[in-house]
Amino acid sequence: MTLTNTLLRFPNLRYSLIPLLAAPTLLLPAVPTSDSASVPKQNLVSVSPPSQSSQINPQPSIKPTSPAITPTAKTQAAKTPTKTNVAAPVHKPTDVELKVAIAINVDTLAVGTSTTGVIRDEAGKVLRSLQAGVPFNLQASGNEIDFGVWKSPNGVWLEATPGGYVGVGEHWYRGKVKLISRGSTLLAVNYVNLETYLYSVVGSEMPSSWPIDALKAQAVAARSYALVRYLKPANPYYHIGTTQAWQVYKGLSGEASSTYTAVELTRGQILTAQGSLVDAWYADTQETTDRAHDGKGMSQYGAKDLAKQGYDYTHILGTYYPGSTLTPIQILAMASGDR
Repeated sequence: MTLTNTLLRFPNLRYSLIPLLAAPTLLLPAVPTSDSASVPKQNLVSVSPPSQSSQINPQPSIKPTSPAITPTAKTQAAKTPTKTNVAAPVHKPTDVELKVAIAINVDTLAVGTSTTGVIRDEAGKVLRSLQAGVPFNLQASGNEIDFGVWKSPNGVWLEATPGGYVGVGEHWYRGKVKLISRGSTLLAVNYVNLETYLYSVVGSEMPSSWPIDALKAQAVAARSYALVRYLKPANPYYHIGTTQAWQVYKGLSGEASSTYTAVELTRGQILTAQGSLVDAWYADTQETTDRAHDGKGMSQYGAKDLAKQGYDYTHILGTYYPGSTLTPIQILAMASGDR
């Protein structure tokens, strides 16, 4: 599998990623436990998806219990794990702001906010307030952005007031959105906390009804995959996109209580090998993984099968990323040109 040195290759970062290598957990296929495939109700993270009533057209979907992207191939038999006990992982907080391209080179773009919104210039100055739930259909206009009734300078920020969300196209998003004119087309980039981003990715890449340990394995793999792109961005304007070419991300519509739980119970955990971050590829089935990634990476259906057999997420990860270590990370803020 591909490995990325977390610091040496990419020194110009907003954050330095410091693996706490003094307390890693070596991942090995291990013995199943009777309660590993589910989490008692009292242990679930209590985070309710937001309710929205907006006039954004097209209206973003706020249905966090039914992700739109699910693996479609037939279930594949999972690799048979051997039995070894693994120590409990250590949790540490993280603070990574990921730049996710949610619209790339589009001619027009519908945007709005669920609460009162603001448009800021790149220096942070408020240029205009937006009424909650009122859509704007944007167009690129050279080095400006045409909101229909007025034009803004290029590279403006769209933000909702506290407790609100930003609507772009068909989805609502947490965080803030940067709008960029590229002459005749628009680029929209969602600036969002990594852990918050994963609430949606886990439910967009894997059905939220699957066993919690499969979702937790997905959370760790997706976090590691995203961090590799954070360290080596796809583009000067963003780290990662939203489609299956990267990881599927649908904002609030990908979230569910089970995906909050999976992310929070694995918060800050990444896969490393020999001190380097693992580029944690995955696909729907083992057949797809073999074809697309030379057999390196996780089968999502295989992870589901192992979880249903009673294996916990550390054993699932140890099966698909042999020799890897589950490592908590700490993020140290550094100077940055972005707000």
